[in-house]
Amino acid sequence: METSETEFIQRGHHFLGLGLISQALDSFHSALSANPQSVAANYGIGLTYKQTNNFEQALIHYDQCLQIDPDYTIGYYAKGVILRQQTKFADAIIQYDTAIDLNPHDPDFFYSRGVAHASLNHYQQAIEDFESALRLDDSLPNCYYNIGVAYKELKDQGTALGYYTKALELRPNEPDYRYARGNALSDLGKYEEAITDYDEAIKAVVSFGNAYYNRGIAKQNLLLHEEALKDFLLAIKFVNPFPDLLINLGTALQDLGDFPKAHKAFGDAITLNPDLPRSYIAQAKAYIAQGNHTKAQQSTNLALTCDPKYKEALELMKSLQALDHSQND
Repeated sequence: METSETEFIQRGHHFLGLGLISQALDSFHSALSANPQSVAANYGIGLTYKQTNNFEQALIHYDQCLQIDPDYTIGYYAKGVILRQQTKFADAIIQYDTAIDLNPHDPDFFYSRGVAHASLNHYQQAIEDFESALRLDDSLPNCYYNIGVAYKELKDQGTALGYYTKALELRPNEPDYRYARGNALSDLGKYEEAITDYDEAIKAVVSFGNAYYNRGIAKQNLLLHEEALKDFLLAIKFVNPFPDLLINLGTALQDLGDFPKAHKAFGDAITLNPDLPRSYIAQAKAYIAQGNHTKAQQSTNLALTCDPKYKEALELMKSLQALDHSQND
């Protein structure tokens, strides 16, 4: 008995689910031989190539699907997914638009278009798409989470906080959600609550370097300098040091009176990015705490070299100059 096109396609998806790429392709091509106009076979081949990151071949076969059937909605969606992975966000949105025009009832289409909009900093459009997805299916935690991220980018931390909480109601152990809510709470000055969320994120992922870093900032704001220092040192174990991490490490060391190590941390931050004025300002403040106004002025001048309009540097220089005048008088 001859194997039918449908059986070949079913076999191809079975092999693909098992990760047997060669067998999957053989099965889909056999279906295509049985019916050269098979949309499902072309889609299966495209899906298989996508799984191996051969995006060029995947797009060729998705296009063949659409040539055979211009109303094949999933073909437009599948093209959008690949274009988004290639960071061609505007092109991806065009494909999602067509998929949504053909089928406005699939939440995945709206969600994916929302992600593409967010990647282009179109946060309001992203929020609208995520909300459209939720109207179709209100059990999608990533939609709530991504709405929160969009509101965070729009500087509305209070609204972001509410959406992160909704995401956590659906997926309470998701470390990224905990981390994001912790950041929102910290930005709102709710440091104790933020620390609780960072704790949960770290329990889930012990190597979550950024969670240690932001927990350290929350502790620093609560004047828990020794605990903050421990967190910054833990962060360095799990992430490559970046200037702000080193600046905060140096500030914690300074608060604990360890000026030599503080200056080393500030110097390391400057080495990583010599064009960042806040590194020099942190260094200047340490010199002021040591009573060395000459070096403080030198560091402040370096900050102003990076950015002549840097507000904190201008204010600090003014204070240092006033202090020098009063001492001379």
